[in-house]
Amino acid sequence: MPPRFLKKSLQGFAPYVPGDQPPDGERWIKLNTNESPYPPSPKVVEAVRAAAGDSLRLYPSPLATPARQEIGRAYGVDPEWVRLGNGADELIAMCFRAFAGAGERVAFTWPSYPLIEPLCGIHEAQPVAHPLEPRWALPPGFAADDSPLKFLVNPNSPTGTWYRREEVESVVAGSAGVVVLDEAYVDFAPSSRLDLLERHSNLMILRTMSKAYALAGMRIGFAFGHPDLLAGLDLVKDSYNLSRLAIVAATAAVADRSYRDHLVSRVVADREWLAQELQGFDFEVSPSAGNFVFVRPPDGIQAAEVFAGLKARRILVRHFSKPPLDGWLRITVGSREELGELLRGIASLLKDAA
Repeated sequence: MPPRFLKKSLQGFAPYVPGDQPPDGERWIKLNTNESPYPPSPKVVEAVRAAAGDSLRLYPSPLATPARQEIGRAYGVDPEWVRLGNGADELIAMCFRAFAGAGERVAFTWPSYPLIEPLCGIHEAQPVAHPLEPRWALPPGFAADDSPLKFLVNPNSPTGTWYRREEVESVVAGSAGVVVLDEAYVDFAPSSRLDLLERHSNLMILRTMSKAYALAGMRIGFAFGHPDLLAGLDLVKDSYNLSRLAIVAATAAVADRSYRDHLVSRVVADREWLAQELQGFDFEVSPSAGNFVFVRPPDGIQAAEVFAGLKARRILVRHFSKPPLDGWLRITVGSREELGELLRGIASLLKDAA
């Protein structure tokens, strides 16, 4: 599109670029986008197949009511405190539309989820990045920032850092506006902060079914918050933002809690094993509470070189070029077989560099 047709805020705009997504069927080891290494619950697949019939001619529930009800039961929350979106990304975009007007400030920590800053450009908001302290600690001025909309990712991506209850609550309690707590990876962490919801009406918690429920391809996110806060999302949402099949999948996935728990336990165990193996290669490994590890190669080896060398072996990991992330790699916890191939690839690269 010729730039003259774009609105001014998008001229020269750099959009968020997701990790490489090779075509289905190609033989790649994908450890770059934090997808599950295991399939979704068989009960989800069965439910989706059963729903793929005549009812697809009808619009879905506008508020994904069956899924809201099941999520409420599973998490011990009134369904009125639950909303769904086409992935957590749509819920994040809805928060921009509902709570931050053009020219208003949107605060977030950095480094963190790199979608947030581009969304500021799309919605003509003013980005306010608060650099993390050493070892990815929260900056002291973040809580006091008076922006009408604030994002905190916990566990943080790409660093994997998990912030304790006291740290999170200090941000929520010290904020005059809405605090969106993105818990996309919390299933792999010690605990969630759902316990703060009833105490803070300005808190919204986001979740996804892309990771622990192995449903990245279905694009299902859900939000917890006070009904008055969630009403803001209702004002700006698309009429039917989840398909019938996505609603069915979400309902079945949440109902099969034992499958989710088994998947999470396997990923957590393999995360700790992978961290130890990489430390054996003299990688610096940041403590992670996600389904990935965040690592820096040994002295004398550039992260970009490891990224390129693994890609040449058809192994994808994530490398962010923007400082202070340019020296680090984020590696998804894949299956043991995939991780074995990863480690053999790294061993070969280090040997060649010696």
